[in-house]
Amino acid sequence: MAYGTGPLSKVRKAILERLENFFGTMGSFSERSPILAILFCVVVTFLLGGSGLSSINMETNSFELWVPRSMMAYKNYKYTTDNFLDSQRGTVMLYYPKDGGDALRPEYMIEALSIHKNLTESLTGAELGADYNTLCQRVSAELPCDFFNILGVFNYDSSTIQTAADAGAVHSTIQSFSTSTGAPLKVYLGGMQEDETTGDLTGASVIRMTWPHNEQNTTDPLRLADMNLQAKDFEATIQDKYLWEWRDTSSRLGNIDMLTTRSIDDEIGRLIQVDSVLFVMSIMAIVFILCMSLVKSGPNCCVNSRVVVGTSAFVIIMFSIVFAFGMMGHLGLSLNSVCTLICFVVAGVGVDDMIVVENFFQKAVDAGIPRGERMNYALRHGGLSVFLTSSSSVLAFLSGVGLDIPGIAQFCTVGALCFSWIWFQSITFFPAVLVLDQSRIEAKKVQCQCCCIRPPLATAAEKEEGPPPNDEVKSTAVGETLTPILTSPVFRLLIPLIFSAIAGLNGYATTLNGTGLSVTDVVPDDSYIVELTETTNKFWTGKVIRGMIIVFKGDHYSDAAKVQDMNEYFAWAESLDYIIGTVGGSQSTWYKDYISYLTINSKDPYADFSANLVPFLSDPLYKKWRASVTCTTDYDTCTEIKCAKFDVVQTSKIDTFELYGIQMELNDEIIKYFPDAYAFIDEFGYADADSTIEEAVIVTLSIAVAVVCALMCGLMDTGSAICIFVCVIFIDIDLLGMLYFWNVKLSSEKTKNALDSMGIPVLKGGLTTFVGTVVLSMASSTAFRIFFKVCFGTVVFGVLHGIFLMPVLLGFYVEMFGVLKTASAKVETSEEL
Repeated sequence: MAYGTGPLSKVRKAILERLENFFGTMGSFSERSPILAILFCVVVTFLLGGSGLSSINMETNSFELWVPRSMMAYKNYKYTTDNFLDSQRGTVMLYYPKDGGDALRPEYMIEALSIHKNLTESLTGAELGADYNTLCQRVSAELPCDFFNILGVFNYDSSTIQTAADAGAVHSTIQSFSTSTGAPLKVYLGGMQEDETTGDLTGASVIRMTWPHNEQNTTDPLRLADMNLQAKDFEATIQDKYLWEWRDTSSRLGNIDMLTTRSIDDEIGRLIQVDSVLFVMSIMAIVFILCMSLVKSGPNCCVNSRVVVGTSAFVIIMFSIVFAFGMMGHLGLSLNSVCTLICFVVAGVGVDDMIVVENFFQKAVDAGIPRGERMNYALRHGGLSVFLTSSSSVLAFLSGVGLDIPGIAQFCTVGALCFSWIWFQSITFFPAVLVLDQSRIEAKKVQCQCCCIRPPLATAAEKEEGPPPNDEVKSTAVGETLTPILTSPVFRLLIPLIFSAIAGLNGYATTLNGTGLSVTDVVPDDSYIVELTETTNKFWTGKVIRGMIIVFKGDHYSDAAKVQDMNEYFAWAESLDYIIGTVGGSQSTWYKDYISYLTINSKDPYADFSANLVPFLSDPLYKKWRASVTCTTDYDTCTEIKCAKFDVVQTSKIDTFELYGIQMELNDEIIKYFPDAYAFIDEFGYADADSTIEEAVIVTLSIAVAVVCALMCGLMDTGSAICIFVCVIFIDIDLLGMLYFWNVKLSSEKTKNALDSMGIPVLKGGLTTFVGTVVLSMASSTAFRIFFKVCFGTVVFGVLHGIFLMPVLLGFYVEMFGVLKTASAKVETSEEL
């Protein structure tokens, strides 16, 4: 080991010697007491990990997982949910004729009406017995349910529809509704056809129906304690009755696409169930390749092979996962479904550490080192490599623990815990298994006879007679093949230039990377959510229609100037091309209705505003507006408004970059008038997350690279650390650049010695991870295929840089270091003379 020169050399040497002694001690312990080492790992795993599994809290609220807590949208989300009796759940259904004709023909509208009546009057949740009447959006039990679809024009009465059809007045009646209320028809109808001359409605391809339900706000005294569970149960019934049974009935005239609030979570859950098989297969593939790499040829192959040692890697991986997940439970930290991906990462990297330990242990055996000293030798030589890779992984994951996106922070925490425990097992559990397996080999027993009596340790006489430890590295095929290439003058010049050019190209590509995933990327490819999205894109020109709210904090409604400011903002918002219709639309607003109420009762809209809030919000005709107005006291004594909201319809593409721009435009304008006001839809949260992802990637990568570099500088000579740093930087740049091209939205003797010593372990580690990664290419969703692409790039670039670029850089460094050292020695000699 080169300690380098300079003031840090003595400190570095002392640290390394202590580490080598520690690893040697752990090696001796594992070889002298292998059963005890294994039992210790088993007990600690289940004592600290297994006991905490029952305390795991799985977070499923996507807003709580993936939206940055410090960003505008999250704060607005919390304020909205804490202060309004507002619907947070619902069902959206698209109904369209099978023949592709006009959905406004009477037979189709009557069938759509049967869906509406069945959902609102007949369906009951299978488990908890809740129906739509129990769960629908309303602030008081005596008020009717609120739902929004074009069938309301005909009072949800099939005879009224038929009468209008007989008179040829279906289209004109719907048009009149839009004209009189100001409600844009494209909120309810997709693929509209209009007369080119008059602009009158002549047909539509799709009817859009919406049923909001379940008041989430816990301050509502009428809200049932288990309403959230009842709503999810009811949504499951809707999915079963309509999505599956409807499609299985050939006599239906129309097709339906639908989405409930639980749909995305259900489909992500299905994705995890389907693709979790692939993750198990990938881990098994990694372990299988490891086992195959430990198979020996020759007449005694059944004895000399270490297949059992390879299979123990699976146990170690599972132990690390149990430990990490259990510790999350003990620490009271939440988990999410993405954390399951850590299993593959741990398998791919953890196996590499085991390959290194086995490689050096086999070298000790081949060198004739006596029993009792082999593992000491193996961990003294390979332990530092294992420590550096594992500690680098832990530090890299720790760099993301403080991220403002909880879902990523949870993933990073699990990763850090996993790699901490797999490192410990790599120097205790795995060496103990290796020692026991070597005992089996020396006892001439085949693989299935793994439980054999371990031969006694070497006696003092045997130690004296045995060959001394031989640190000379045995020549390997990798070293013999690559050394002439990597040490030739041409390739020594070309390889750094090639890797630099690739990094430069990928560096430029990183500036072109996009951000964000659509909902279709995180569900299975065959999901009904994909079908709904495709229908929406087809008939609404790729734009989604969303309900948005504008929230004002405080009570400014008695101030004429402030009311004027509010109306000016509304007028400005209504002029934007992504705002449909007017604020309030066909439902009006609480403020408009209140001003009408005051006018009817001969009250002044400013002087009498506060004094009449109680009778207005208690009137059965206006009581529904309690969902839009929150008082500083209860509704029976309300004289001051704490906050109020105004509904507006917004439309735009499913694009977080575009939504982020919309959010900023709306809110930058509103704070000119009201510093505490805001416009909000849930999608703004995900837009915020994607707007910070590039900065988060840069920050976490910078921190990870910095701490790894600092670790390397502290444990090895500065030149070697810089070479590693350069390779890591190149790998990161190449990986990020590759995402763009893959269309994903983030001395010669020294050279040969290095290749002979570590070339085979690096290739084995790369091969095991590569095979496991390839399995993930069959994943059933875009999100998991992106994960495959990132892992694939990491493995390929890591192996290429480790095998080709790193030896060349080290060769240059060694030569330069040697020249400088010689020059320094000459100077010192001349000074002495």
